[in-house]
Amino acid sequence: MPAQPLAAHEREEIRVGIERDESHTAIAVRPGRHRCTISAEVNRNGGRAGYSAARADQRALRERARAKIPLLAADLALSAHVTARRRAKDSPMTISIELAAGTHGIVGSVSHHCIYQSIHAHGTRGLPKGLHTGLHRGRRCRKHRLPKGSEPPVKIGPLGEFNLVAARPPVAADRSEVGHLEGELIVGAFNRSAIVTVFNRTSRHSHLWLADLPEAVARPRNTESVSQILRFAHEHRIPVTARGAGHGYVGGCVPVRGGIVLSLERMKRIKEISADDFVAVVQPAVLTKQ
Repeated sequence: MPAQPLAAHEREEIRVGIERDESHTAIAVRPGRHRCTISAEVNRNGGRAGYSAARADQRALRERARAKIPLLAADLALSAHVTARRRAKDSPMTISIELAAGTHGIVGSVSHHCIYQSIHAHGTRGLPKGLHTGLHRGRRCRKHRLPKGSEPPVKIGPLGEFNLVAARPPVAADRSEVGHLEGELIVGAFNRSAIVTVFNRTSRHSHLWLADLPEAVARPRNTESVSQILRFAHEHRIPVTARGAGHGYVGGCVPVRGGIVLSLERMKRIKEISADDFVAVVQPAVLTKQ
């Protein structure tokens, strides 16, 4: 079966080509298919004398809809042999080759891709759980391959988008301003804890925090939303760590007890400035330089 099933209009092209007495190679040019795909389609649907595009399309729909039993689930002896060879640390490729050659007294036709699929199904395709251990990559789930010529998707980590140290501006390399910080985040198993390090390039002063990662991050825009979040946290006894514009020079915004991080970065309005009284009423994310 081709990677992309034939569509109804492609089957109609096949019917028209047969009526014109064209070869399978000539018919394959118009839909852009391989001649073997056209030949298999015609042969499984009555041959050139009895081919009908409508009947072929209905048959294909029925075949795709029927319940399919995995190969290793249907053959218990073959499944037991593959399980034994995997526990003996044989790779799926080795198992497939030895089955074809009858090396261990059992002859079978099963591809290594089929074995990989059953291993990564974890007990739902004829093989027991846990057979992924000892594989070359050691993945619990199989990595999907991208179509040829396609670009891999852009991955954004749990920290979001941020500038790397190599991309810092030239002024940071001078170490001339206090506040030019470099940091690292080391995340523990299952994202349950983290070690945060912050290093001041000018004073050479460093900070080290052991912290739990927050269960949630809230980003309110007004005081009403802040009140609702704090009321909810108080009722459910959830710790809250407030975070302003995001500098955190002294580690006051590190969620050492987990809970909720209340990020106030969106609240950056300057409400009132009195030059006579030297008073400014601002929201928490307003920077001093503003």
